Amino acid sequence: MKIKYSFFLIASIASFSLLLESCKPDEPDDPIQSGPTAYLLDIPGNWPKPNILPENPLTVEGVALGRKLFYDKMLSGNGTQACADCHHQSDGFTDLGKQFSIGSKGDIGTKNSMPLFNLNWATGYFWNGRQPTLESLIKEPMEAHIEMNLKIDEAVNKVKADPNYPALFEAAFPNQGVSELTLRYAMAQFLRTILSGNTAWDKAFQANPANPQKTMTPAQARGYLAFIDENKGDCFHCHSPLNPFFGNSNEREFANNGLDATPDSGYFIATGNMNDFGKFKTPSLRNLAYTAPYMHDGRFATLMEVLGHYDEGITYSTTVDPVIVKHMDPNDNFKPVPRLSQQDKEDIIAFLMMLTDSTLVTNPAFSKP
Repeated sequence: MKIKYSFFLIASIASFSLLLESCKPDEPDDPIQSGPTAYLLDIPGNWPKPNILPENPLTVEGVALGRKLFYDKMLSGNGTQACADCHHQSDGFTDLGKQFSIGSKGDIGTKNSMPLFNLNWATGYFWNGRQPTLESLIKEPMEAHIEMNLKIDEAVNKVKADPNYPALFEAAFPNQGVSELTLRYAMAQFLRTILSGNTAWDKAFQANPANPQKTMTPAQARGYLAFIDENKGDCFHCHSPLNPFFGNSNEREFANNGLDATPDSGYFIATGNMNDFGKFKTPSLRNLAYTAPYMHDGRFATLMEVLGHYDEGITYSTTVDPVIVKHMDPNDNFKPVPRLSQQDKEDIIAFLMMLTDSTLVTNPAFSKP
């Protein structure tokens, strides 16, 4: 009887197990695709929240696609020039020391190639701020006849015809395909990942925010103190050390720094406000070791020339920033009043070199794939 009972017990358990198995939902043959993978920016803790469009969140696939597009010469009319050919990683994503870049047809531009890092914190793009987002700026240099000289719809057709790109677009933007919008989104995603915040200054500031000069060399410390001294450099109003970008995002993001008596239209192009004539983007002071020449028109080859301008070369016009005007003599045709010694200038440059991030120009994540 024991043997017979055991047999029926085992049979019952087996039948019940089969019943449970039959009640399980059918499993798909292939795992469910969850879409693109979120890309997490490694942002220093003291930096503000980045300005990223909610409709274009960063993804691993989108960033990789944008990086490939950034380096692809196919996106010029004659197939000879990529975005990277005017924005070289080795030079802080500027153009190899050139005053003006040369376009795909050999035309010479009119503005100095801007550095491309920490772009998430700007509120206007190009030197005159005429584009509000990274996504919106992509079209201009591609279509400009003195730059890449390729209509955006032609670029889309080229990418669609490529044997590799459609699958990459599908991975980054499922069910959206190759379009002007997704092309812009991908390139903007890559640009948003180019961060620069690993410098000697960052280490000194993090170690002692109240007195960062305590961990500097004597020349760097003197330069820092001259930089923030209103009676010497007085640089901090437009390039505050409390702003991690040293000029990319503050109340003077666009300013007239007295380059010309009859200034270029500048920020007026973006605002239509006559008070914005001659105002240009106040650039970040990070990576000045890589980004010469300086100013929107690349007129100064060295930082010593830049400091000479601020000390004795300012030219008055009605929209020059008040912080600069206060160092000019209203009783002598607004001539600038010199206040920096040669030693002061050398020390300020020593401090500015602390803002050099060598990892920016070597990071393989930003290089040609």
